[in-house]
Amino acid sequence: MSNTLVLTKMLHSCSLIKLEDNYNGKKVKLVENKTTNSFIEIHCVPPDTFVLDLDSAFNTEKLFNGKSGECKRADYILISESAKRILFIEMKRSSSQANDIALQLRGALCAFEYFQIVAREFFQENHFLNHYQKRFIAILHTHGRKSQTAVSRSIENGIQHSNPDNFLKISGRQFIQFRQLSN
Repeated sequence: MSNTLVLTKMLHSCSLIKLEDNYNGKKVKLVENKTTNSFIEIHCVPPDTFVLDLDSAFNTEKLFNGKSGECKRADYILISESAKRILFIEMKRSSSQANDIALQLRGALCAFEYFQIVAREFFQENHFLNHYQKRFIAILHTHGRKSQTAVSRSIENGIQHSNPDNFLKISGRQFIQFRQLSN
């Protein structure tokens, strides 16, 4: 079974954000929950992309104490079978400490690994999303006011933003291309 079909069967539609048409492609508008005028639009999104609103759909606060950051999670996970990419995205209206962002991205990775276990145990998909490249991204200063754009990349073992502690930091953007986040 394709990964897309497994995702369709596994994920509840209320946890997903639909892609929108945009010229000759697709886009998605991500909105930071509980804030006003805090968003980013991602353009040229592969049409098979699942956009999971993890912040709204996955609540661990009634399960864990949260004293070590285990209740934290990033806002969104984007999964594309055609691009073989998984993007973990944390949004901040202003700035935030890098270690706090890393905890949120790490929490999203834990949620993703839970999805892999569910696919293995309940859908008999032993290699579900195993060969996808993961990218970890923090998008800061999403307040809607014009500001100078900054992109901060660091490379670890030749791979950019490939783990929660080594994330891509983007600041002051309202629009960005999918490939800029996924490469």
